[in-house]
Amino acid sequence: MIALITGLAAAFAVAATLDAVQRDREAVEADGTVVKRWKKHKTRYADVVFTTAAGTRVRASLSKGDWTSLPKVGARVRVRYLPTDPADGVTDARQGRISRYRMPILHWAVVVAFAIASGWSQRQSVKDRRRD
Repeated sequence: MIALITGLAAAFAVAATLDAVQRDREAVEADGTVVKRWKKHKTRYADVVFTTAAGTRVRASLSKGDWTSLPKVGARVRVRYLPTDPADGVTDARQGRISRYRMPILHWAVVVAFAIASGWSQRQSVKDRRRD
């Protein structure tokens, strides 16, 4: 059972890693302006308006975790976005690589934890069989 969970966690880790790498390679930066700050279920957000390289005006909501520090209304900010879907996955361009890869890192940590647990469980099973 632990091996199955480890496999599923590894699949999520691979998907999260591929997504982060794609965003890192394809993301474009743009200047924007914060037009609103708001809170929903204890999470704070800032809405930013920016214009893509193609000339499309986009409004996106970024949670506090997407910013290095939550900017004030009227602040000029630099954002990163994917040209294929500019409104989704917008982040603060000032975020470092570690911040951009935090979800894949977390997923791989879970995989390692489950792999260790699986190995330990397997070892215990072998010991138990030898005693019988």
